[in-house]
Amino acid sequence: MTVPHRNKRLKPLAASLAALGALAVLTALSAMSPVYAAEPVQPDHQLKTFIHDTYGKWRADRKGWQADGDDLIYAPCGSVRVATADGPRTLLAMCGETEAAVQNGMPGMDSDATTGTIDLYVLKPTADGRTLEPVVKKTEIASGKRGEPGTVRIERYGPHLFGFTIGDGVTLQGYTMAMRSIWLPIGNAIVEAAPRINESLDNTGSLDCGNAKSHCESRTFTIVPDTTGTGDVYPLTVTETGTRGDKDIRARYTVKFDAARGRYVVPKALREGY
Repeated sequence: MTVPHRNKRLKPLAASLAALGALAVLTALSAMSPVYAAEPVQPDHQLKTFIHDTYGKWRADRKGWQADGDDLIYAPCGSVRVATADGPRTLLAMCGETEAAVQNGMPGMDSDATTGTIDLYVLKPTADGRTLEPVVKKTEIASGKRGEPGTVRIERYGPHLFGFTIGDGVTLQGYTMAMRSIWLPIGNAIVEAAPRINESLDNTGSLDCGNAKSHCESRTFTIVPDTTGTGDVYPLTVTETGTRGDKDIRARYTVKFDAARGRYVVPKALREGY
C-alpha cells in the first residue's frame, strides 16, 4: 500500500488555468539569475500555449492534458512567476499520471510498481512573445506508485535559490517509509542535489516489531534549510525524534552542500531505509 502523496489536480480547462494562481507554490530558480520578486502565475496566453503545445489536448474527465490515448495525463502541480536580472521567468512543475491510475472514478488503481512522472521547468518568453520556452528543464522524473506521482513542495534553498522537493513514500508488510529528493537549478541544468533524505521510518506494524519490542521503532525527521548560512546554497538542519524499543531518540544533523559536486552530502543515517 502506498503512503498517500496525491498531487493536486486542477479543475476543467478554464477553471484549471484560472486556479493556477491560487494553487501555485514557489518553484526552483537558479542562483545564476537572482530572484528580485516572485508572485503566483496568473492565467495568460503564453502559459496556456506552452502547456497545450507540450502536453496535448485537455481531457475534462481526467482534469489534465494528454498527447495520445496511451500517454500520461499531465496537470500543473506548481507554478510561479519571478523577476530576475535576465528578465521574467515562469517556474512550472507538471505532474503526470498513467491512463490506468484512475478506473471507474477510483484513483491509485495502477500496479504498485508503476510510477507517475514529474516534469520541472524554468521558462522564459519566446522572442515573438507567443509562448514560453525552457531555460532549463528536467522531465520524466519517476515518482510515486500505482500510476500516480508523489508530491512537489517548493522551498528556498539559498538567498537567491528556490528548489523542488519531491515527496515519496511506501508501506509494505508493516514497514512504512516517507522520503524526499531535492532538485535544484544550478548552472544550465536542474540537478538532483539530494537523491534521498528520510522524512519518517516506522516498523510498528511489522512481524519483527510484534515478535520483539526492542526492534520496534518510529522515527520522524524534520528537515529545514538553515537560512543563516552564508553560501549560495543553504545547509540543511535535520532533527530526528522518535523511539526505538523503550528508548527515546533525539539527534540533530547538519547536511552541508558540496558546491564542487553540486549536491548535498547526506549522512548514511538519514538515507537508509528498510
